[in-house]
Amino acid sequence: MSILISLALALPQLPEPAAQDLHPKGADLVVAIPDLQAALDAFGGTALARTMADEELQAAIGDVMGSGPVDPVELLVAQLRGMEGELPRILDLHKGVRSVSMSLDLGGSGGGSVLGLVGLLDGDTPVPDFDLRVVVDFEDEASCEAWTAVMRDVFVGGRSRQVATRAMSLDGDGGAFGSPRLTVMEISGSVDAPTEYMAFGGTRALVAVGIEDLGKELARLSRAAPRAFSAEIEVGRERLGAAEGTTVMELYTPAYAGLSSLLELTDPAGPTWALLAGPAITMTELMLGAPGTAMLRGGHWNFAIGADGRYLTTGWIPGPPPISSLKMVGGTPLQPSSLTLAHPDALVTSVASFDPEQLFDLLVQASGDVSSEEMEEVMQGMETAYGFRIDRDLIEPLGGSISYSLPKLRSLLSAPNLMAVASLDDREAFVRGMDGLMEMMEAAGEADGQRTEYRGATVYTWSLSGLAGGQGGMQLGLPIDPSSFSRPTVTVMDDRVLISTLPSHAKREVRRVAKLAKAGQEAEVHAGLSATELSGGATMVSFADWAVFYGNLYTQLRALAPMIGDLAGGGADLPLPFKLDSLPDMDVLTRHFTASERRWVKVDDGFMDITVSSLGPEIPAILVGVGSLPMIFMPAAMDVEAWDDLDTEFLEVEGSIEEPPSPVGAESDTQSQLMSVEVAVKMYQLDHDGDLPPNLGALARSDEGKPAYLAGGIRDGWGRKLLYKLTDDGYVAWSMGANAVDEGGRGDDPHRIYKSPGK
Repeated sequence: MSILISLALALPQLPEPAAQDLHPKGADLVVAIPDLQAALDAFGGTALARTMADEELQAAIGDVMGSGPVDPVELLVAQLRGMEGELPRILDLHKGVRSVSMSLDLGGSGGGSVLGLVGLLDGDTPVPDFDLRVVVDFEDEASCEAWTAVMRDVFVGGRSRQVATRAMSLDGDGGAFGSPRLTVMEISGSVDAPTEYMAFGGTRALVAVGIEDLGKELARLSRAAPRAFSAEIEVGRERLGAAEGTTVMELYTPAYAGLSSLLELTDPAGPTWALLAGPAITMTELMLGAPGTAMLRGGHWNFAIGADGRYLTTGWIPGPPPISSLKMVGGTPLQPSSLTLAHPDALVTSVASFDPEQLFDLLVQASGDVSSEEMEEVMQGMETAYGFRIDRDLIEPLGGSISYSLPKLRSLLSAPNLMAVASLDDREAFVRGMDGLMEMMEAAGEADGQRTEYRGATVYTWSLSGLAGGQGGMQLGLPIDPSSFSRPTVTVMDDRVLISTLPSHAKREVRRVAKLAKAGQEAEVHAGLSATELSGGATMVSFADWAVFYGNLYTQLRALAPMIGDLAGGGADLPLPFKLDSLPDMDVLTRHFTASERRWVKVDDGFMDITVSSLGPEIPAILVGVGSLPMIFMPAAMDVEAWDDLDTEFLEVEGSIEEPPSPVGAESDTQSQLMSVEVAVKMYQLDHDGDLPPNLGALARSDEGKPAYLAGGIRDGWGRKLLYKLTDDGYVAWSMGANAVDEGGRGDDPHRIYKSPGK
């Protein structure tokens, strides 16, 4: 100890360095929750939280479960806390936490780091050089100690060796750590994997993977303020302006690290990828909303909750889109007349500016290494043989707007009425192009199509019978004819091209437009878009009432419940732990949700995404969770080596944490079987007026033609029969465990206690 003190005193005293950010500049992903407690408080006012607290919903859940009112949140927490292991303790990790932030650096800039990750996914390269940091700041030291104690158990649990724990001293008072004395625990350090460790002290903790210079990293963090998350976040804050409401998450991802760039680099289907999958990605982006754009394109994002409980999301996406397919949509300001492309009854719809030239660029990309001269020869060949050119007759005639609409689902037994509409400047040329395209496809045996005229519109319909093994070039041998479900249809009208899933959908739209024209009325504008302000460079506007759309789907499924029961066995309910006819009405589930409104605004260096919605940043939250998985699961899969990369002159061994024995597969299998028994018992009670089965054998027998409540045997992970005993208020089921000694469900016996409702 005296040697360490002498060494510390002998260090030269350097000038106090300037304050630093928590995360270094150049990271490929930065996520920050600036005020966790405020975010949790604000979440209580969101539509989801209000729905969970709705007394009518809680009563409906109780009816389904055959009990009194049930709070779904309390039920979930109670179930989780009843589980063994560290999960119950993890539920309390938010207590005392002030802010959380994470950064991921894939080891480079530009696109090199992404290429390394793609190589890892393809199995062609070793583990890439990446740095992962998670920084947590706490309200006080006690909260830090409680949090790190749980995390230490999570990291250590299931390992087969000892894990070294050491102490490290910082200069002065420890800076933003609030303590000069830190505890450092190495998680793993195998030869072929990045170093992992957790360091904590005072009111700050760091969990990191791949950081080579521990001393330098901790010294930098000691000079970083809690809210100075990164230079990238600060740039985004300045560009987006002050956030309204309570910020729940800030996100930064460069364009080259977005999912769209990763998909383009993986090139899963050869040169046709950009042509076929690119437009599908664009459509998906418009449907997913702001979280989808954040995932696909990257940029700077702020997700906040307003006073009314709705999410207020703003995003700045600098520079051009990362792939050509995204350049087609939303590049120029919209004209007010383009709003008439949206179906007036759509529950989900979007209208955006459209650049046909980008569509032709996709066609060129799909042609691989074909030169411009060779492409021209192909076009001339098409014109000679079939009387059309793709560029002149199918692309150039298109206008500058595109829309998609998803009206109310009419039936579960037919294709959803998804309509894509593009404005049209030259109807004659486009019809010529469609006629030639259909003739060319039929000559190649790739499609079975037909052309019809309907009320002044030209309708092109293709059959998908080839997918079921009939005639055609894409025979997949499906057991049903897909054409009975969907027949792709292209309808050419005077001012628009309509793509729909069935000809009946197209004809219904033709009749609607014709009726307006006959009455001398202008095309009807969707009510959700009519109030949209298109000034200020708006390039896309959208409206999405997902609650009503999915509520309609739920209502139809609920109405089909009796038929499902009939198919399951003679009019009886399915073997579920609830009665199908007790499911609540749609309004109980959707009443607190409102429609989402969204627009893109063109700016000099990119575009802004502005969204108001009842739905929050679910997709970025999932990405954050996935990014955090290595902290929890990678340690268990790697060996622990010596601390070769640390300067041991500044470290003191505090002690070691004994590794618990590695879990036996039979143990987890037994717990799973015990949970299956509980589910089966609940189903048994529903059919027997709340009575418990007298023994486990009653669960394995079929009764009056019904399937058994529990199939596949009733044995534990060691192959022995589970034991079962009724109690005053329920039952207890147990296994004799690894030692094969029956302790009556006590001691080391894996067991599960069930208390019957109403007992």
